[in-house]
Amino acid sequence: MLSIIISLVVIGALVLYMRWRSFFSHWEKRGIPSLPGSIPFGSYSSRSQLNQYHGYTMNEFYYKMQDHPYFGYYEVKTPTMMVKDPELIKLLLTKEFSHFRDRLTHVLPKTDPLVHYQLFSLQGDKWRALRTKLTPTFTSGRMKAMFPLFVECAQALNTLLWSQEGSIIDVKDVIARFTTDVICSCAFGFQTNSIVEPNHPLRKAATDFIAFGDSLYLKFRFLVGLLPFVVPLNRFTPQSVEDYIMKLVSDTVEYREKNNVTRNDFLDLLIQLKNKGSLKEGKEEVGEDFEINLEVLAAQSFLFFFAGYETSSSVQSFCLYELALHQDIQDKLREEIQEVIKKHGEVTYQAVTEMKYLDMVVSEAMRKYPTVPLLIRSCVMPFTMPDGGKVEKGDQIFIPVWSLHHDSKYFPDPERFDPNRFSPENEGNIKPYTYLPFGEGPRMCIGNRFGLLQTKVGLITVIRNFQVLPCEKTSIPLKLVRNTSNLTACEGPIILKLVSIVPRS
Repeated sequence: MLSIIISLVVIGALVLYMRWRSFFSHWEKRGIPSLPGSIPFGSYSSRSQLNQYHGYTMNEFYYKMQDHPYFGYYEVKTPTMMVKDPELIKLLLTKEFSHFRDRLTHVLPKTDPLVHYQLFSLQGDKWRALRTKLTPTFTSGRMKAMFPLFVECAQALNTLLWSQEGSIIDVKDVIARFTTDVICSCAFGFQTNSIVEPNHPLRKAATDFIAFGDSLYLKFRFLVGLLPFVVPLNRFTPQSVEDYIMKLVSDTVEYREKNNVTRNDFLDLLIQLKNKGSLKEGKEEVGEDFEINLEVLAAQSFLFFFAGYETSSSVQSFCLYELALHQDIQDKLREEIQEVIKKHGEVTYQAVTEMKYLDMVVSEAMRKYPTVPLLIRSCVMPFTMPDGGKVEKGDQIFIPVWSLHHDSKYFPDPERFDPNRFSPENEGNIKPYTYLPFGEGPRMCIGNRFGLLQTKVGLITVIRNFQVLPCEKTSIPLKLVRNTSNLTACEGPIILKLVSIVPRS
Protein backbone atom coordinates (compact mmCIF):
# COMPACT_ATOMS: atom_id res chain seq x y z
CA MET A 1 0.00 0.00 0.00
CA LEU A 2 2.79 2.38 0.92
CA SER A 3 4.57 1.68 -2.37
CA ILE A 4 1.37 2.59 -4.26
CA ILE A 5 1.07 5.90 -2.40
CA ILE A 6 4.73 6.70 -3.06
CA SER A 7 4.29 5.83 -6.74
CA LEU A 8 1.24 8.10 -7.03
CA VAL A 9 3.10 10.95 -5.33
CA VAL A 10 6.08 10.53 -7.66
CA ILE A 11 3.85 10.36 -10.74
CA GLY A 12 1.91 13.44 -9.59
CA ALA A 13 5.13 15.34 -8.97
CA LEU A 14 6.44 14.38 -12.42
CA VAL A 15 3.20 15.44 -14.11
CA LEU A 16 3.28 18.76 -12.25
CA TYR A 17 6.95 19.24 -13.12
CA MET A 18 6.37 18.50 -16.82
CA ARG A 19 3.40 20.88 -16.85
CA TRP A 20 5.52 23.59 -15.29
CA ARG A 21 8.27 22.93 -17.84
CA SER A 22 5.76 23.37 -20.65
CA PHE A 23 4.92 26.86 -19.37
CA PHE A 24 8.53 27.90 -19.92
CA SER A 25 8.50 27.02 -23.61
CA HIS A 26 5.80 29.61 -24.35
CA TRP A 27 8.04 32.06 -26.23
CA GLU A 28 10.19 29.37 -27.81
CA LYS A 29 7.11 27.84 -29.44
CA ARG A 30 6.30 31.27 -30.91
CA GLY A 31 9.82 31.75 -32.24
CA ILE A 32 10.30 34.88 -30.11
CA PRO A 33 13.70 35.40 -28.43
CA SER A 34 13.41 35.04 -24.68
CA LEU A 35 15.13 34.69 -21.35
CA PRO A 36 14.77 31.14 -19.99
CA GLY A 37 12.38 30.44 -17.13
CA SER A 38 12.51 27.87 -14.38
CA ILE A 39 10.77 26.85 -11.15
CA PRO A 40 9.97 28.73 -8.94
CA PHE A 41 10.91 32.31 -9.97
CA GLY A 42 10.57 32.23 -13.75
CA SER A 43 13.28 34.35 -15.39
CA TYR A 44 14.37 35.83 -12.07
CA SER A 45 17.57 34.27 -10.76
CA SER A 46 16.47 34.35 -7.12
CA ARG A 47 13.97 35.74 -4.69
CA SER A 48 16.36 38.64 -3.97
CA GLN A 49 16.27 39.65 -7.64
CA LEU A 50 12.48 39.41 -7.55
CA ASN A 51 12.50 41.72 -4.53
CA GLN A 52 14.93 44.41 -5.70
CA TYR A 53 13.87 47.73 -7.27
CA HIS A 54 12.01 46.76 -10.42
CA GLY A 55 13.88 49.27 -12.57
CA TYR A 56 17.18 47.56 -11.76
CA THR A 57 15.85 44.08 -12.57
CA MET A 58 14.31 45.20 -15.85
CA ASN A 59 17.59 46.93 -16.69
CA GLU A 60 19.45 43.61 -16.28
CA PHE A 61 16.97 41.95 -18.64
CA TYR A 62 17.16 44.94 -21.03
CA TYR A 63 20.92 44.57 -21.52
CA LYS A 64 20.97 40.78 -21.52
CA MET A 65 18.73 41.02 -24.59
CA GLN A 66 20.21 44.24 -25.98
CA ASP A 67 20.35 42.90 -29.55
CA HIS A 68 16.58 42.35 -29.70
CA PRO A 69 13.91 45.08 -30.13
CA TYR A 70 11.56 42.97 -28.02
CA PHE A 71 11.80 39.67 -26.17
CA GLY A 72 9.94 37.36 -23.82
CA TYR A 73 10.62 36.38 -20.24
CA TYR A 74 8.67 34.90 -17.31
CA GLU A 75 7.19 36.77 -14.36
CA VAL A 76 7.15 33.68 -12.12
CA LYS A 77 4.97 31.58 -14.49
CA THR A 78 3.40 34.43 -16.47
CA PRO A 79 4.85 34.88 -19.98
CA THR A 80 5.71 38.58 -20.34
CA MET A 81 7.03 40.53 -23.32
CA MET A 82 9.39 43.48 -22.95
CA VAL A 83 9.28 45.96 -25.83
CA LYS A 84 12.34 48.23 -25.88
CA ASP A 85 12.56 49.67 -29.38
CA PRO A 86 11.12 53.24 -29.51
CA GLU A 87 9.38 52.68 -32.84
CA LEU A 88 7.65 49.56 -31.53
CA ILE A 89 6.73 51.38 -28.32
CA LYS A 90 5.11 54.10 -30.43
CA LEU A 91 3.23 51.40 -32.30
CA LEU A 92 1.88 49.81 -29.11
CA LEU A 93 1.08 52.95 -27.12
CA THR A 94 -0.30 55.14 -29.90
CA LYS A 95 -0.64 53.88 -33.45
CA GLU A 96 -2.10 50.46 -32.58
CA PHE A 97 -3.48 51.45 -29.20
CA SER A 98 -6.74 49.57 -29.79
CA HIS A 99 -4.78 46.30 -29.56
CA PHE A 100 -3.14 47.27 -26.25
CA ARG A 101 -5.83 49.30 -24.53
CA ASP A 102 -5.86 47.67 -21.09
CA ARG A 103 -3.26 47.86 -18.35
CA LEU A 104 -4.14 44.73 -16.41
CA THR A 105 -4.70 41.19 -17.61
CA HIS A 106 -7.18 40.54 -14.75
CA VAL A 107 -10.31 42.40 -13.69
CA LEU A 108 -9.98 43.48 -10.06
CA PRO A 109 -12.91 42.43 -7.84
CA LYS A 110 -16.02 44.63 -7.53
CA THR A 111 -16.03 43.75 -3.85
CA ASP A 112 -13.02 46.07 -3.60
CA PRO A 113 -14.55 49.20 -5.18
CA LEU A 114 -11.70 51.63 -4.43
CA VAL A 115 -9.45 49.70 -6.83
CA HIS A 116 -12.04 48.11 -9.14
CA TYR A 117 -13.55 51.43 -10.26
CA GLN A 118 -10.29 53.38 -10.50
CA LEU A 119 -9.58 54.80 -13.94
CA PHE A 120 -6.13 53.17 -13.68
CA SER A 121 -7.52 49.63 -13.48
CA LEU A 122 -10.74 49.80 -15.52
CA GLN A 123 -10.72 48.00 -18.85
CA GLY A 124 -12.26 48.21 -22.29
CA ASP A 125 -15.34 50.33 -22.94
CA LYS A 126 -15.76 51.16 -19.25
CA TRP A 127 -12.28 52.69 -19.18
CA ARG A 128 -12.86 54.67 -22.38
CA ALA A 129 -16.21 56.01 -21.16
CA LEU A 130 -14.83 57.15 -17.81
CA ARG A 131 -11.64 58.56 -19.33
CA THR A 132 -13.69 60.64 -21.75
CA LYS A 133 -15.80 62.00 -18.91
CA LEU A 134 -12.84 62.78 -16.64
CA THR A 135 -10.52 64.36 -19.22
CA PRO A 136 -12.12 67.85 -18.96
CA THR A 137 -11.33 67.93 -15.22
CA PHE A 138 -7.61 68.33 -15.96
CA THR A 139 -7.53 71.09 -18.56
CA SER A 140 -5.21 74.06 -18.08
CA GLY A 141 -8.31 76.19 -17.38
CA ARG A 142 -9.36 73.89 -14.52
CA MET A 143 -5.80 73.96 -13.13
CA LYS A 144 -5.79 77.75 -13.22
CA ALA A 145 -9.10 77.83 -11.33
CA MET A 146 -7.64 75.51 -8.65
CA PHE A 147 -4.40 77.47 -8.35
CA PRO A 148 -5.43 79.53 -5.27
CA LEU A 149 -5.70 76.23 -3.38
CA PHE A 150 -2.07 75.46 -4.29
CA VAL A 151 -0.94 78.89 -3.08
CA GLU A 152 -2.76 78.46 0.23
CA CYS A 153 -0.94 75.19 0.90
CA ALA A 154 2.39 76.69 -0.22
CA GLN A 155 2.02 79.43 2.39
CA ALA A 156 1.71 76.79 5.12
CA LEU A 157 4.78 75.01 3.71
CA ASN A 158 6.72 78.28 3.77
CA THR A 159 5.83 78.78 7.44
CA LEU A 160 7.11 75.27 8.25
CA LEU A 161 10.35 75.86 6.32
CA TRP A 162 11.09 79.06 8.25
CA SER A 163 10.55 77.19 11.50
CA GLN A 164 13.18 74.64 10.35
CA GLU A 165 15.68 77.20 8.98
CA GLY A 166 19.27 76.29 9.80
CA SER A 167 18.32 72.69 10.60
CA ILE A 168 18.65 69.39 8.82
CA ILE A 169 15.32 68.13 7.52
CA ASP A 170 13.84 65.00 5.97
CA VAL A 171 12.66 66.47 2.70
CA LYS A 172 10.63 63.34 1.90
CA ASP A 173 8.52 63.92 5.00
CA VAL A 174 8.23 67.70 4.59
CA ILE A 175 7.23 67.49 0.93
CA ALA A 176 4.82 64.60 1.57
CA ARG A 177 3.03 66.78 4.12
CA PHE A 178 2.76 69.58 1.55
CA THR A 179 1.44 67.27 -1.18
CA THR A 180 -1.05 65.78 1.27
CA ASP A 181 -2.47 69.24 1.93
CA VAL A 182 -2.62 70.14 -1.77
CA ILE A 183 -4.31 66.93 -2.85
CA CYS A 184 -6.74 66.82 0.04
CA SER A 185 -7.70 70.41 -0.66
CA CYS A 186 -8.18 69.73 -4.36
CA ALA A 187 -9.52 66.16 -4.24
CA PHE A 188 -11.57 65.99 -1.04
CA GLY A 189 -12.27 69.66 -0.51
CA PHE A 190 -11.05 70.11 3.05
CA GLN A 191 -7.94 71.28 4.85
CA THR A 192 -5.86 68.55 6.47
CA ASN A 193 -3.16 70.93 7.71
CA SER A 194 -0.60 68.12 7.55
CA ILE A 195 2.12 70.73 7.98
CA VAL A 196 1.00 71.01 11.61
CA GLU A 197 -0.66 67.61 11.97
CA PRO A 198 1.50 65.17 9.95
CA ASN A 199 -0.44 62.12 11.20
CA HIS A 200 -3.79 63.11 9.73
CA PRO A 201 -6.17 60.11 9.25
CA LEU A 202 -6.02 60.45 5.47
CA ARG A 203 -2.24 60.06 5.47
CA LYS A 204 -2.67 57.09 7.78
CA ALA A 205 -5.15 55.60 5.31
CA ALA A 206 -2.54 55.89 2.55
CA THR A 207 0.12 54.35 4.82
CA ASP A 208 -2.19 51.46 5.75
CA PHE A 209 -3.00 50.91 2.08
CA ILE A 210 0.72 50.68 1.27
CA ALA A 211 1.45 48.38 4.23
CA PHE A 212 -1.44 46.10 3.27
CA GLY A 213 -0.08 45.96 -0.25
CA ASP A 214 3.37 45.01 1.01
CA SER A 215 1.89 41.92 2.62
CA LEU A 216 0.17 41.00 -0.65
CA TYR A 217 2.94 41.87 -3.09
CA LEU A 218 4.77 38.57 -3.50
CA LYS A 219 1.60 36.56 -2.94
CA PHE A 220 -0.14 38.43 -5.72
CA ARG A 221 2.72 37.95 -8.16
CA PHE A 222 2.68 34.22 -7.49
CA LEU A 223 -1.12 34.04 -7.61
CA VAL A 224 -1.25 35.69 -11.02
CA GLY A 225 1.22 33.15 -12.32
CA LEU A 226 -0.02 30.04 -10.59
CA LEU A 227 -3.70 30.46 -9.76
CA PRO A 228 -5.10 33.44 -11.71
CA PHE A 229 -8.69 32.42 -10.99
CA VAL A 230 -8.28 33.32 -7.30
CA VAL A 231 -7.26 36.95 -8.02
CA PRO A 232 -10.89 38.17 -7.95
CA LEU A 233 -11.24 36.64 -4.48
CA ASN A 234 -8.51 38.85 -2.99
CA ARG A 235 -8.84 42.31 -1.47
CA PHE A 236 -6.25 44.98 -2.22
CA THR A 237 -7.67 47.60 0.13
CA PRO A 238 -7.95 47.14 3.92
CA GLN A 239 -11.59 47.27 5.01
CA SER A 240 -10.77 50.09 7.43
CA VAL A 241 -9.36 52.22 4.59
CA GLU A 242 -12.37 51.54 2.36
CA ASP A 243 -14.80 52.44 5.16
CA TYR A 244 -12.93 55.66 5.95
CA ILE A 245 -12.70 56.86 2.32
CA MET A 246 -16.30 55.96 1.49
CA LYS A 247 -17.62 57.81 4.54
CA LEU A 248 -15.35 60.79 3.93
CA VAL A 249 -16.48 61.19 0.33
CA SER A 250 -20.14 60.44 1.11
CA ASP A 251 -20.29 62.99 3.95
CA THR A 252 -18.51 65.67 1.91
CA VAL A 253 -20.74 65.18 -1.14
CA GLU A 254 -23.88 65.20 1.00
CA TYR A 255 -22.82 68.41 2.76
CA ARG A 256 -22.01 70.21 -0.48
CA GLU A 257 -25.21 69.18 -2.21
CA LYS A 258 -27.40 70.13 0.78
CA ASN A 259 -25.69 73.50 1.27
CA ASN A 260 -25.00 74.30 -2.39
CA VAL A 261 -21.25 74.57 -1.70
CA THR A 262 -18.83 74.94 -4.63
CA ARG A 263 -15.05 75.15 -4.32
CA ASN A 264 -13.46 74.85 -7.79
CA ASP A 265 -11.81 71.56 -6.86
CA PHE A 266 -11.73 68.01 -8.22
CA LEU A 267 -14.62 66.88 -6.06
CA ASP A 268 -16.85 69.66 -7.45
CA LEU A 269 -16.21 68.35 -10.94
CA LEU A 270 -16.94 64.76 -9.91
CA ILE A 271 -20.21 65.84 -8.29
CA GLN A 272 -21.16 67.59 -11.51
CA LEU A 273 -20.40 64.41 -13.42
CA LYS A 274 -22.49 62.40 -10.95
CA ASN A 275 -25.48 64.71 -11.24
CA LYS A 276 -25.32 65.77 -14.89
CA GLY A 277 -23.24 63.06 -16.56
CA SER A 278 -21.03 65.67 -18.23
CA LEU A 279 -18.80 68.68 -17.64
CA LYS A 280 -20.15 70.37 -20.75
CA GLU A 281 -23.00 72.83 -20.74
CA GLY A 282 -26.53 71.74 -21.59
CA LYS A 283 -27.58 68.15 -22.12
CA GLU A 284 -24.67 67.02 -24.24
CA GLU A 285 -23.14 63.81 -22.90
CA VAL A 286 -19.42 63.06 -22.89
CA GLY A 287 -18.57 59.59 -24.20
CA GLU A 288 -20.57 56.44 -23.60
CA ASP A 289 -22.99 55.94 -20.77
CA PHE A 290 -21.18 55.30 -17.49
CA GLU A 291 -22.89 55.89 -14.18
CA ILE A 292 -20.89 58.02 -11.75
CA ASN A 293 -22.19 56.63 -8.48
CA LEU A 294 -20.67 57.09 -5.02
CA GLU A 295 -18.33 54.10 -5.39
CA VAL A 296 -16.96 55.38 -8.71
CA LEU A 297 -16.61 58.88 -7.28
CA ALA A 298 -14.79 57.62 -4.17
CA ALA A 299 -12.47 55.43 -6.26
CA GLN A 300 -11.36 58.40 -8.41
CA SER A 301 -10.87 60.59 -5.33
CA PHE A 302 -8.75 57.93 -3.66
CA LEU A 303 -6.73 57.32 -6.84
CA PHE A 304 -6.22 61.08 -7.20
CA PHE A 305 -4.98 61.28 -3.61
CA PHE A 306 -2.82 58.16 -3.55
CA ALA A 307 -1.24 58.65 -6.99
CA GLY A 308 -0.55 62.33 -6.42
CA TYR A 309 0.70 61.81 -2.88
CA GLU A 310 3.24 59.19 -3.93
CA THR A 311 4.37 60.54 -7.29
CA SER A 312 4.56 64.31 -6.82
CA SER A 313 6.23 64.11 -3.43
CA SER A 314 8.90 61.73 -4.78
CA VAL A 315 9.66 63.93 -7.81
CA GLN A 316 10.04 67.00 -5.59
CA SER A 317 12.23 65.09 -3.12
CA PHE A 318 14.54 63.76 -5.85
CA CYS A 319 14.68 67.26 -7.35
CA LEU A 320 15.76 68.84 -4.06
CA TYR A 321 18.34 66.10 -3.55
CA GLU A 322 19.93 66.78 -6.95
CA LEU A 323 19.77 70.55 -6.44
CA ALA A 324 21.61 70.12 -3.14
CA LEU A 325 24.37 68.22 -4.96
CA HIS A 326 24.51 70.75 -7.82
CA GLN A 327 24.65 74.22 -6.33
CA ASP A 328 25.24 75.88 -9.72
CA ILE A 329 21.93 74.49 -11.02
CA GLN A 330 20.19 75.50 -7.78
CA ASP A 331 21.54 79.07 -8.03
CA LYS A 332 20.41 79.36 -11.65
CA LEU A 333 16.96 78.07 -10.77
CA ARG A 334 16.61 80.45 -7.83
CA GLU A 335 17.60 83.38 -10.03
CA GLU A 336 14.83 82.51 -12.51
CA ILE A 337 12.24 82.04 -9.75
CA GLN A 338 13.02 85.37 -8.11
CA GLU A 339 13.11 87.21 -11.43
CA VAL A 340 9.74 85.89 -12.63
CA ILE A 341 8.05 86.46 -9.25
CA LYS A 342 9.38 90.04 -9.22
CA LYS A 343 7.85 90.56 -12.66
CA HIS A 344 4.42 89.28 -11.58
CA GLY A 345 4.50 90.55 -7.98
CA GLU A 346 3.59 87.11 -6.56
CA VAL A 347 3.41 83.44 -7.41
CA THR A 348 0.67 83.19 -10.05
CA TYR A 349 -0.36 80.47 -12.45
CA GLN A 350 1.08 82.51 -15.32
CA ALA A 351 4.34 83.03 -13.44
CA VAL A 352 4.80 79.28 -12.99
CA THR A 353 4.24 78.64 -16.70
CA GLU A 354 6.95 81.21 -17.55
CA MET A 355 9.64 79.46 -15.48
CA LYS A 356 11.32 77.56 -18.31
CA TYR A 357 14.43 76.51 -16.41
CA LEU A 358 12.23 75.13 -13.63
CA ASP A 359 10.49 72.99 -16.23
CA MET A 360 13.89 71.76 -17.45
CA VAL A 361 14.97 70.84 -13.90
CA VAL A 362 11.75 68.92 -13.22
CA SER A 363 11.96 67.15 -16.59
CA GLU A 364 15.51 66.00 -15.84
CA ALA A 365 14.50 64.76 -12.38
CA MET A 366 11.70 62.71 -13.97
CA ARG A 367 14.20 61.32 -16.47
CA LYS A 368 16.75 60.26 -13.87
CA TYR A 369 14.11 59.09 -11.38
CA PRO A 370 11.04 58.09 -13.43
CA THR A 371 8.14 57.69 -11.02
CA VAL A 372 6.98 54.56 -12.82
CA PRO A 373 9.98 52.41 -13.85
CA LEU A 374 7.92 50.46 -16.36
CA LEU A 375 4.62 50.76 -18.22
CA ILE A 376 2.27 47.78 -18.34
CA ARG A 377 -0.12 46.95 -21.16
CA SER A 378 -2.28 43.93 -21.93
CA CYS A 379 -2.98 42.77 -25.47
CA VAL A 380 -6.74 42.71 -26.11
CA MET A 381 -6.63 41.72 -29.82
CA PRO A 382 -4.02 39.60 -31.64
CA PHE A 383 -1.29 41.71 -33.24
CA THR A 384 1.58 41.01 -35.62
CA MET A 385 4.86 42.85 -35.11
CA PRO A 386 6.56 44.36 -38.20
CA ASP A 387 9.06 41.46 -38.19
CA GLY A 388 6.24 38.88 -38.07
CA GLY A 389 6.30 38.14 -34.34
CA LYS A 390 2.88 37.26 -32.94
CA VAL A 391 1.37 38.98 -29.90
CA GLU A 392 -1.73 37.13 -28.71
CA LYS A 393 -4.75 38.28 -26.73
CA GLY A 394 -3.94 38.23 -23.02
CA ASP A 395 -0.18 38.72 -23.47
CA GLN A 396 1.34 41.00 -20.86
CA ILE A 397 3.62 43.76 -22.21
CA PHE A 398 6.22 45.70 -20.20
CA ILE A 399 7.86 48.90 -21.48
CA PRO A 400 11.11 49.57 -19.55
CA VAL A 401 10.91 53.30 -18.81
CA TRP A 402 13.83 53.24 -16.36
CA SER A 403 16.11 51.54 -18.91
CA LEU A 404 15.13 53.89 -21.73
CA HIS A 405 15.79 56.94 -19.52
CA HIS A 406 19.21 55.54 -18.57
CA ASP A 407 20.29 54.29 -21.99
CA SER A 408 23.34 56.25 -23.17
CA LYS A 409 22.14 55.84 -26.78
CA TYR A 410 19.31 58.20 -25.98
CA PHE A 411 20.68 60.21 -23.04
CA PRO A 412 24.49 60.51 -23.05
CA ASP A 413 26.13 60.20 -19.64
CA PRO A 414 22.74 59.20 -18.18
CA GLU A 415 23.76 59.26 -14.51
CA ARG A 416 24.66 62.96 -14.75
CA PHE A 417 21.92 65.38 -13.67
CA ASP A 418 21.74 67.83 -16.58
CA PRO A 419 18.63 69.98 -17.10
CA ASN A 420 20.10 71.30 -20.35
CA ARG A 421 18.99 68.07 -22.01
CA PHE A 422 15.55 69.69 -22.03
CA SER A 423 16.55 73.18 -23.18
CA PRO A 424 14.76 74.57 -26.26
CA GLU A 425 17.97 73.94 -28.22
CA ASN A 426 18.37 70.33 -27.14
CA GLU A 427 14.93 68.88 -26.50
CA GLY A 428 14.39 68.32 -30.21
CA ASN A 429 17.27 65.83 -30.13
CA ILE A 430 15.41 63.53 -27.74
CA LYS A 431 14.16 60.53 -29.67
CA PRO A 432 10.35 60.20 -29.39
CA TYR A 433 9.15 57.45 -27.05
CA THR A 434 12.43 57.24 -25.13
CA TYR A 435 11.25 59.79 -22.52
CA LEU A 436 8.07 58.51 -20.90
CA PRO A 437 7.58 60.01 -17.41
CA PHE A 438 3.79 60.05 -17.86
CA GLY A 439 3.48 57.30 -20.45
CA GLU A 440 2.22 58.12 -23.94
CA GLY A 441 -0.84 57.66 -26.10
CA PRO A 442 -4.52 57.65 -25.08
CA ARG A 443 -3.74 55.93 -21.77
CA MET A 444 -1.01 58.29 -20.59
CA CYS A 445 -1.37 59.79 -17.11
CA ILE A 446 -4.52 61.93 -17.02
CA GLY A 447 -3.27 64.01 -14.08
CA ASN A 448 0.09 65.06 -15.50
CA ARG A 449 -0.80 68.78 -15.53
CA PHE A 450 -1.86 68.65 -11.89
CA GLY A 451 1.25 66.71 -10.85
CA LEU A 452 3.61 69.08 -12.63
CA LEU A 453 1.91 72.15 -11.20
CA GLN A 454 2.01 70.78 -7.67
CA THR A 455 5.68 69.81 -8.06
CA LYS A 456 6.67 73.22 -9.38
CA VAL A 457 4.81 75.17 -6.69
CA GLY A 458 6.51 73.07 -4.00
CA LEU A 459 9.97 73.63 -5.49
CA ILE A 460 9.35 77.36 -5.91
CA THR A 461 8.36 77.61 -2.24
CA VAL A 462 11.60 75.96 -1.10
CA ILE A 463 14.17 77.39 -3.53
CA ARG A 464 12.81 80.95 -3.55
CA ASN A 465 14.00 81.71 -0.01
CA PHE A 466 16.22 78.79 0.97
CA GLN A 467 19.37 76.97 -0.02
CA VAL A 468 19.33 73.19 0.33
CA LEU A 469 22.68 71.59 1.10
CA PRO A 470 23.95 68.05 1.64
CA CYS A 471 25.12 67.21 5.13
CA GLU A 472 26.87 64.33 6.92
CA LYS A 473 23.55 62.43 7.11
CA THR A 474 22.80 62.72 3.38
CA SER A 475 22.96 59.35 1.61
CA ILE A 476 25.17 59.67 -1.47
CA PRO A 477 24.27 57.98 -3.72
CA LEU A 478 20.65 57.17 -3.00
CA LYS A 479 19.70 53.51 -2.90
CA LEU A 480 16.47 52.75 -4.73
CA VAL A 481 14.25 50.00 -3.37
CA ARG A 482 11.17 48.01 -4.36
CA ASN A 483 7.86 49.14 -2.94
CA THR A 484 4.32 47.81 -3.22
CA SER A 485 3.26 50.20 -5.95
CA ASN A 486 6.38 49.51 -8.03
CA LEU A 487 7.10 53.23 -7.95
CA THR A 488 10.60 54.66 -7.79
CA ALA A 489 11.47 55.17 -4.12
CA CYS A 490 14.68 55.44 -2.13
CA GLU A 491 15.68 53.64 1.02
CA GLY A 492 15.20 55.72 4.15
CA PRO A 493 14.86 59.50 4.40
CA ILE A 494 16.48 62.18 2.23
CA ILE A 495 18.29 64.37 4.74
CA LEU A 496 19.35 67.88 3.65
CA LYS A 497 20.29 71.09 5.41
CA LEU A 498 18.03 74.14 4.98
CA VAL A 499 19.60 77.61 5.07
CA SER A 500 17.80 80.90 4.38
CA ILE A 501 19.25 83.15 1.66
CA VAL A 502 16.95 86.12 2.34
CA PRO A 503 15.82 87.78 5.60
CA ARG A 504 12.46 86.56 6.79
CA SER A 505 9.77 89.06 5.82
